[in-house]
Amino acid sequence: MLAAVKRWFKDNPRTVFLIVVGTVILGLFLGVITPLFATAGPPMADLSGVIPSTATAGTRLEIDVSVDNVGDPVIAQVCVGALVQGPLTPVDAIFQNIDKEPFINGRACGGELTSQSSAPVQLFFDAGSPGPVQLVLSPMNGKQVIGQALTGSLSVKTA
Repeated sequence: MLAAVKRWFKDNPRTVFLIVVGTVILGLFLGVITPLFATAGPPMADLSGVIPSTATAGTRLEIDVSVDNVGDPVIAQVCVGALVQGPLTPVDAIFQNIDKEPFINGRACGGELTSQSSAPVQLFFDAGSPGPVQLVLSPMNGKQVIGQALTGSLSVKTA
């Protein structure tokens, strides 16, 4: 049996060459394409943290949150959106204790966030006159909301 296989290889070198080359090309193709499917799908993130219950009028309020990439793809531009009703103004955010970015059109954006990783974000707000505040913080990929929002209410009080 082994002799017959060996003889067939010697009698058909072109066919053997084409089978070997085809197998190598298929292996390379699957080696490159298969990981792309592992990073496919929609980006998803969780925003965790605590919204304080009070803020002092005329001061800066800091809220520490964490953006966790719970999806497979890379989040190209991790952002935190802030929707505020009341005397609180979003000012800027510091991503991963390095990248300080201003809030523009209700969101502050840092760099990218790889799959299954997280980034700490410090959010800064200016507290205005005393009154109630409703705050909604959302994880975003650029302009797209990609996860459940962190919501809460607080009251701005005099010093």
